[in-house]
Amino acid sequence: MTAIVLPTTTMPGQNEQESGGRLINCFVESLGETGPSKFKIVRVPGMDEWGTTPLTNFRGALQVNNTLYAAFNGDVVTWTGPGVGTVTTGGLPGDDPVFWARDMAVTPNVVVVSPDNGAFVVAGGATTAYPDVDVGSPNSVCYLKGRFVFSYGSGLMRQTGLNSTDINTTESATAESKPDTLYRVIAVGDTLLACGSNSIEFWRTNDETVGFAFSPVATHNRGIIHRYAIGGYEEGFGYGTFFVADDFSVRQLDGYASNKISPPDLDRLIEEVENKEEIQVSVYITQGHPMVVVQTLDWTWEYDVTLQRWHERQSYNMPRWRGSLPFKAFDVWMCGGIHDAALNADIYEIVTGLTTEDGEPLPVEIITGPLGSFPVGARVNRLDLFLSAAVGMAPGLPSIQTAPKIDIYVSKDLGLSWGNPWYREIGPQGLSPNVRVHNLGLCGPKGVKFKFGFSDQVHFAMMAGDVTTSPLRN
Repeated sequence: MTAIVLPTTTMPGQNEQESGGRLINCFVESLGETGPSKFKIVRVPGMDEWGTTPLTNFRGALQVNNTLYAAFNGDVVTWTGPGVGTVTTGGLPGDDPVFWARDMAVTPNVVVVSPDNGAFVVAGGATTAYPDVDVGSPNSVCYLKGRFVFSYGSGLMRQTGLNSTDINTTESATAESKPDTLYRVIAVGDTLLACGSNSIEFWRTNDETVGFAFSPVATHNRGIIHRYAIGGYEEGFGYGTFFVADDFSVRQLDGYASNKISPPDLDRLIEEVENKEEIQVSVYITQGHPMVVVQTLDWTWEYDVTLQRWHERQSYNMPRWRGSLPFKAFDVWMCGGIHDAALNADIYEIVTGLTTEDGEPLPVEIITGPLGSFPVGARVNRLDLFLSAAVGMAPGLPSIQTAPKIDIYVSKDLGLSWGNPWYREIGPQGLSPNVRVHNLGLCGPKGVKFKFGFSDQVHFAMMAGDVTTSPLRN
């Protein structure tokens, strides 16, 4: 009997035969020293509709006091609680993700920048052009130490007065450690980060009574790949700042430097993205796990900051997660929904333990690394799985809740092809069966790989697996 080495991080490889295993819509959670195993594999959180809108293409959101502001194609929508949102008048041009900021005025000023369309304010149910023409055409905005700070591709940064939208053009500065494009300004703690295409500059509050309120203190010689490729600074997260760098790696800021956290498989995916503006980095927290989301139109990877491991997300019939740009509002983590012909762009709550995404299945897929028998091959006599059993629900939906099953696939060519699945019950309520398959056939000297699929709407946790084999004669 040989233990199956379940993957603890996703490792697709450049092709299937090089894969060390994959985790899709599931991630590892430690069980401590006294658990039935060192870890279990559990499903990612689901999504439940929170707010609806007739609009398409979610572009980002911010809660200000008891109001949620969210941008969609051409408009801003507001909510004061779950349900149907209210579309503001005036409109917000563009379809690109936007940057939100608010100040600490008695009635907060709410500012939104659409990078290709300029700056706007939202107040009194209306979205209007920024009230000071000196704002020009910024590509981002943040709020720090009582002031809005705007950035411009040339490297210019402009600030407002304290808790005001007024701009004095003499109160400006230029990020000029390198002659690169300035994509973003963000506020991390009491530090202003000027994020360029080849550098990140760190600026701190100075003691000057006139002029720009921040002075440069350090420069990191790695930039961000594009304007949306940095996250973790958002309110409610607090586990660090993460970005896709100009060397195609994912990195975590560490003081004035950064540490690479991405594996080569992800680096290659990032390098292959033709339009780097598609790359987004965002964050949320589930079940005590801070997650960093790195995604494009074609794929989504997530990084568990605590356990320092990666997994993939794929929504039903999609190559990527249908969630977009998570944010915290009303004490829960939410996200928007991407839009296509079959999906809307509403606001969703990210719900721990929910086994669906807006009613659609949320299928788990675990692909193991190879169980080798080099160089002689083997007969695979039996497979045993250790799962959380008796998780069926009575009453519940027929089959998918009352009698949940796991799908078991075997590949004898290192994942190039998979045989027909075996289906095994993992236990209706009150019944804990042994999950076992006999006589799985012969495998060649490269060994055998397993794929486990689970999409039923009940709790899922996998702890271990064992295979009994007997070697073939040489």
